[in-house]
Amino acid sequence: MAVLKLLVIDDEPGIRSGVFRILNNFNVNYPFMDEDYTFDVTEAATGEEGIRILERDMPDIVLLDNKLPGIQGVDVLEFIRNRKYEIVVAMITSYASLDVALKAHRFGATDFIPKPFTPQELKSSIENITKQLYLRRITHRMNQEGKKIRYQFLSVLSHELKAPLNAIEGYLKMMQEKESGDSINDYATAIERSLQRISGMRNLIMDLLDFTKIRLERKDEKIEEVHLKEIAAGAIITVQPYAIQMRSI
Repeated sequence: MAVLKLLVIDDEPGIRSGVFRILNNFNVNYPFMDEDYTFDVTEAATGEEGIRILERDMPDIVLLDNKLPGIQGVDVLEFIRNRKYEIVVAMITSYASLDVALKAHRFGATDFIPKPFTPQELKSSIENITKQLYLRRITHRMNQEGKKIRYQFLSVLSHELKAPLNAIEGYLKMMQEKESGDSINDYATAIERSLQRISGMRNLIMDLLDFTKIRLERKDEKIEEVHLKEIAAGAIITVQPYAIQMRSI
């Protein structure tokens, strides 16, 4: 069972204690969630106190009244947005004018809970907020895993591109130093193998381009027969220029 930290910022003690009583033994679960969510409720009577708790505890959810002594709720909301905190905020107020509602939405409020509210109204809003928070975290995790996969792919790709480039460089140095003779025909094999390496590099680059389309297109899986003899022969061709160079040192 997972616990979400919830901060209620309201100057009315009855509202704060009401939220605590309603959510004290309340849990949220949807069929797509792997565990239930419960709530650890913290209270603040002013915006200034709420900001101190925000910075200290970093709650997951904030229930925020707009009419507060001192700084107002939208000011706290703006503070959360400017700090780029990953917090879901719901405004709880009976004074929500259209201007306040638009400003709160622009600053990142995801829900409005009218005051006074019934236990069911609060629970319904909390269920919706918890679902949003869960889906947001799942999306973030998927994106992070996607970045890891892309990094691994690019690491392999860079390694595979480096090998044929080194081979081509070796063949070109052989030609530059005229190790096999003065005629271009003496280097027919080196030229042919260089062209093979370039073809392999082109295929790797095309694989990279295909990889960038994975998120947009569904590609059918393709199973092909692999000839180990050809793979081994290709590996020998790749390292042969180094062997020749090392022999001449």
